[in-house]
Amino acid sequence: MKVILTVTKGPEQGRIFQFDRPDTFLVGRAKDCHLRLPGNDPYISRRHFLLEICPPKCVLKDFNSSNPPRVNGKIISEAELHHGDVIEVGYTLLRVDIEQDVRKVACKKCGALIPVVADDVPPDLCSHCEEAVEAKRRVKPKPPVSLAIHCAKCGKDIGDRANSDGRAKELLGEVEYLCEGCCESGPKINDYRVLGNLGEGGMGKVVLVCHKQTGRLLALKKISKLSDPEMVKRFEREVRFTRDLVHENLIRYVDSGIHGREPYLVMQYVSGGNLEDMLVKRGKPFEAREAGRYMAGVLSGLEVMHGNKMVHRDIKPQNILVKKDSSGRIIPKITDLGIAKKYAESGGSMLTQRGAAMGTILYMPPEQIRDTSSVRETADLYSVGVTLYYLLTGRFPYNFPTQLEVQDLRDRLHKGKSLGEVLMLMVSDKKLSPMHIILTEEPIPVRERNPAISEKLARVVDRAVRKDSGKRYQTAGEFRKDLLEAV
Repeated sequence: MKVILTVTKGPEQGRIFQFDRPDTFLVGRAKDCHLRLPGNDPYISRRHFLLEICPPKCVLKDFNSSNPPRVNGKIISEAELHHGDVIEVGYTLLRVDIEQDVRKVACKKCGALIPVVADDVPPDLCSHCEEAVEAKRRVKPKPPVSLAIHCAKCGKDIGDRANSDGRAKELLGEVEYLCEGCCESGPKINDYRVLGNLGEGGMGKVVLVCHKQTGRLLALKKISKLSDPEMVKRFEREVRFTRDLVHENLIRYVDSGIHGREPYLVMQYVSGGNLEDMLVKRGKPFEAREAGRYMAGVLSGLEVMHGNKMVHRDIKPQNILVKKDSSGRIIPKITDLGIAKKYAESGGSMLTQRGAAMGTILYMPPEQIRDTSSVRETADLYSVGVTLYYLLTGRFPYNFPTQLEVQDLRDRLHKGKSLGEVLMLMVSDKKLSPMHIILTEEPIPVRERNPAISEKLARVVDRAVRKDSGKRYQTAGEFRKDLLEAV
């Protein structure tokens, strides 16, 4: 698959840009723009608009410019573009062409052809063979050792039931169980009973389930938009990454499969919510030591990911769940690997969801806005830095609204508005989009937000959110060491 941009009119007429993997394309007068237009065009801003490209998708996002671009003659602030669309900005016309290219490779077990999008690394097995392998792995002889496991609701001893597939020891301390009487009846997804909804995002829906055989209480994620090959690819990658990475600070894989035509991923259920929930509930910033411990755990999880040549690309408080162990210790768990990327793969895109992606942009480094396909470890470390800054101050390194302010305005305006639309309204007085602010403005030193923060900790936080990636922390281990010393 390929997206081709051709300048058909204007000073740069004849230039052609081709994209066969996720990327971003910035248009304007500034030096860092991929298509730099002349300063004598009075209708062009320094950074006018961004094209977020993930073949075959191409999404235009205007930077609140005074002269918004037109698509096929209509003023557009944000839209997904299609084959043949023409963008008009000042004296320049830019035509969008989309070429579909899906190759097929044979499953190494059954020979069935697997569609592979663009240059993504193909899986060894088709989804049906992977499900067969999972099914065999699920059937294990019951070990003779009996474990003391109790129902999370009534306290009944259910060790034999919990260990009926031989996995209780493997998952000890990671999952909770319900006895048969407490596991309510509900719709079924293969071996799982659906107990309720946990949330819904751009990629799919997460439901609370109970495993019929063992009584395990788990979170099951179902994909949405099966007709979208890019979405299917991202979901399959999330399943692989979640299964391959095992660490205390990473969400634990339990199972995966297919229900009808819908693939699903089963993970441990974490009932403690996420760091965003905790901050909103308490209504004030975290103490330095508490915030430092949480983020040190996150950095431990990232150290494992980075050691496996993976970058998460979406670290933020909402993607850090909090689990309380039997001793009362709270353990942060990184979740949502749907847009994680392995260096060898083309990976998924950051901004494909219109409006909703703005919540992610608040934690995104400048280089990820400019070129989402080539970010490395330092992008994750920047996002950790912004998250730490947010936990310590309740604010962002830029003058963005907080979640509480966003929620208040959303309630007063219209509950149906997306987070992205609300954020755009809240920064509209500056006539700048959040992406533009991240690209052009300097972060506000953390002690200006919260003077009670020690100078030693402030040096750690301010270094982590530097715009220049070379001046940030270069490894999660180095960041973690300095953070623990500071708190």
